[in-house]
Amino acid sequence: MERISLLIRNGYLVTMDDERRVIPEGYLAIRDDRIIDVGEMADLKGQYQADRVIDASNRFVFPGFINTHSHLFQGAMKGLGRDKGLFEWLDSSVRFALHETGYEEVYTAALLGCIENIRSGSTMVLDYHYAHAKEAGLDDAVMQAFEETGIRGLLGRAHTNVSQMPDGAQCPRVETEEQFFDDVERLQQKYENHSRIGVCMAPGIIWDLSEEGYRHCRTLADKYGMITTMHTLETKDDNQFTQELYGSNTMPFLAKTGVLGPDFLAVHCVDMDEEDFRIFKEYDIKVSHNPVSNMILASGVAPVPRMLDLGLTVSLATDGSASNDTQDMMEVLKTTALIHKCHLKDPTVISANEVVEMATLGGAAALGREEDLGSLEAGKKADFWLMNPRTARCVPVADPVAALVYHASQGNVETTVVDGRVVLDEGRITTVDEEAVFDRLQEVACNLRKRVGLGNTQWGHRVFVPPFVKP
Repeated sequence: MERISLLIRNGYLVTMDDERRVIPEGYLAIRDDRIIDVGEMADLKGQYQADRVIDASNRFVFPGFINTHSHLFQGAMKGLGRDKGLFEWLDSSVRFALHETGYEEVYTAALLGCIENIRSGSTMVLDYHYAHAKEAGLDDAVMQAFEETGIRGLLGRAHTNVSQMPDGAQCPRVETEEQFFDDVERLQQKYENHSRIGVCMAPGIIWDLSEEGYRHCRTLADKYGMITTMHTLETKDDNQFTQELYGSNTMPFLAKTGVLGPDFLAVHCVDMDEEDFRIFKEYDIKVSHNPVSNMILASGVAPVPRMLDLGLTVSLATDGSASNDTQDMMEVLKTTALIHKCHLKDPTVISANEVVEMATLGGAAALGREEDLGSLEAGKKADFWLMNPRTARCVPVADPVAALVYHASQGNVETTVVDGRVVLDEGRITTVDEEAVFDRLQEVACNLRKRVGLGNTQWGHRVFVPPFVKP
C-alpha cells in the first residue's frame, strides 16, 4: 500500500474542477501538502495507508475559500465608527487609532482574524496591511499570525499617506515611498521560499503613491512575479482626485503608469463607467468584491453581474473587521447572492454556483494561483473544508451548493485543512489557544480605545455590559 498523510473518505465532494464534478461518495488522498488522488469510494481498493483517516460520511467537502481582501489589524477596532460613510468612518475609527496601533495590537487582531477565516471555510487570506504609522516592522506581526494559525497567507504590503490625519491623531512615523518599496523587497526576500506565506504590493488608494511610485510597482511586480492590489473606484473621490491632480479619471491614469495588467487586483470597484469596463477588459484586471463592507459604509453596489458578463475574474472578500465587523466568508457568500438579485430585481442574475466559483476558483485566479488552488484535484494544494449540515439552520439539504450559500453558517464548518494540515478539527482550532486569543484581544482593544479616546472604555476585558444609549 502507498503511504500517505491524510485520507478523507465517504465524503460528498464538490470538486470545482473543469467538469464541475460532484462525487456523492468520494475520497481525497493527501500526501504532505498536496492532493494526490480524488475518486469514488467504489474505486478505493485499499491502496493507501494513511497516517490519519477522516470519515466524512454525511459531510460535504468543498475547496477552501480564498478571501482576497482584508485588514486583519482592524480586529482591534471592531465596532467603532458605525453608521457613517467611508471617510467619516475612517476619521472616527481607523485613522484616529493608527498612531497607537503597534505590534501587539496588530498581532493579536491578526490571530483572531485568521481564526475566524478558518472557522468560516477560508483557507487563504490576502491581508492588505497599511498600519505602519506607529513603528516599523508591523507587517511581521501579521506574518507571525499566519505562521502560528496555519492559514495560507498573502501579505499585501501597503503604503498609506498618514501626513494628514484628524486632530489628535498625529502619527509618529510617516513612511516614504522609498521605505515602502524597500520593505516590500525585504519581505519578498524573507518569504520567497515559504510554502504557505507570500508577499504582494498594496499601494493604498489612488492618492497614496506618486505617478513614479505606480511605475515602480510595475517594475517590482515584473521582477518578483507578484500581484499588485489596490482600493479602486470605491467612491467618486477616486476620480475627483485624479481629475484635479492629473486631468484624467483613475483608470486611464493607472493605465498610463503601466501598473495595470492581469496581475492587478482591484478592490471594491463600485463607481465604474463605460471607460472603466473597457480598461478592465483590455488589461484583464481582476476584481475583489466586498459586498458586506460596501453595504455597511453605503458605498454602493459593485456591478458584478456586468463584470461576469464581460468575462472578468471576480473574487470575494470580507474587507477588514472595522468596516465589516466580521471575517465571516459564509456571510459574504449569501450577501453576494442577495445584494445583486435585490439591486437588479432579478432572482436569476447570480446563482449559488457562481457565488461558490467566485469564492474558490475566482479567488485562486485573482491571486495568480489557479494552478494549485481553488478546486479538489490531484496535484493541487490540500486546502479544503468539511461541512456538517446537521444544524437547525441548515437541515434539510436538497442541494449542497444552495445549502452552502443560502442557509449554512460558520457553525456548519466542522473541519478545515490547509496545506495538508488539519487546522480546525471537528470544531476545535488546533494551532493556537483560541480562548486565550479572545481574552487578550478584548484587553488589547479596550486599552487601545482608552489611549485614543474612542468608544466605550468603561468595561473590562472579560465582561461587557452594554450601556444604555439614548437615541
